[in-house]
Amino acid sequence: MCSVLVAPSVHAAGLKVSLTERSQWPWPMTSPQAFDVASRAELAVFTEAMADADAGNAATGDAASLSKWKARMRQVVVTNFAKARETCAAGALFCEGAVPKDWEAMVATSRAGLAKLPAELAPWYAEQKPFHQGYVAELVRLAGLFPKVTSEILPLSPSERFGLEMPDRSFLLTFDDGPTPKGGGTDALAEQLRAQGIHAAFFLLGNNYEARRKATSVEQLRALYAGMCVASHGQEHRSHASWAGAVAGMESFHSRLAETLPEGQTKLTLFRPPYGQRNPGILQALERGGMKNMLWNIDSQDWHASNSGTKAAGRVLSLMLLWRHGIILFHDIHPKAASALPRIWNETRGSGVSWVDCRSE
Repeated sequence: MCSVLVAPSVHAAGLKVSLTERSQWPWPMTSPQAFDVASRAELAVFTEAMADADAGNAATGDAASLSKWKARMRQVVVTNFAKARETCAAGALFCEGAVPKDWEAMVATSRAGLAKLPAELAPWYAEQKPFHQGYVAELVRLAGLFPKVTSEILPLSPSERFGLEMPDRSFLLTFDDGPTPKGGGTDALAEQLRAQGIHAAFFLLGNNYEARRKATSVEQLRALYAGMCVASHGQEHRSHASWAGAVAGMESFHSRLAETLPEGQTKLTLFRPPYGQRNPGILQALERGGMKNMLWNIDSQDWHASNSGTKAAGRVLSLMLLWRHGIILFHDIHPKAASALPRIWNETRGSGVSWVDCRSE
């Protein structure tokens, strides 16, 4: 959720983001059981952070949206913790007692488990606690702004995709704002993904697409995205909730973009509005065109100046363990994804994580 090539304008994401290297977890995630141990731990720290924020009662903004988000997020956490408990062995971390059935039980279980963490997890907890406190603050801010400022925090329509409908441990990689000039980040990322056998979705921005198309051939554009999915990020990187020309610009761009789809992709089906900002009119226009609005639930925040490849990877890994499935947002116009992805793939290899084929969406 960034502005293109420059610092973001005022939008729902704000400027303060929570980052972590997640460098202190001592055990490799080389099996589904090991993934679940790490997942239970991240869920417990997030629960503690969210419960503490609730007790502080510092949230401001739209009360109805905050209430709706809290209920939704609490259910996500309880459901995900139950999933992570399915592989529990006797004496394993956060496996004592009954599986929490509601938020109050989840808070009690989390606090009890965190109070008796083994000493070797103390550095991890010291690193992750402030990360989750900051992440909760990010989410609360987005919820307080909604629906005046729409974003990925809540749906406007049941037809929108956020990633929560995907199977457990399944994740879709997505990239916004490209293409870059020839030989840039888009080219390198597409090659990197093909080498891993991963089929990701690229949400192209009209202005950048037109610049690349003028400098190359239709055939080269199709080859650039071979094995990937081409999707739309709109003609211009501006709020599609308030821009009067959003639908016209979008439809004009889509007709051009449809001329350069990669082999095997017969039509344009996915759209993502800049900043996640949309209105019912945008969704109606997409429906008329047979397209779906795809948002995300895991944001790498790789556009942010204080972020790095290491921190982007640490943030994404932490959120994969928290959310357990979903749509991951990177940007191919920034270099951090290229260095973050190898670590993410390395640390989840053997963990039961699967990378969703965008062509099935």
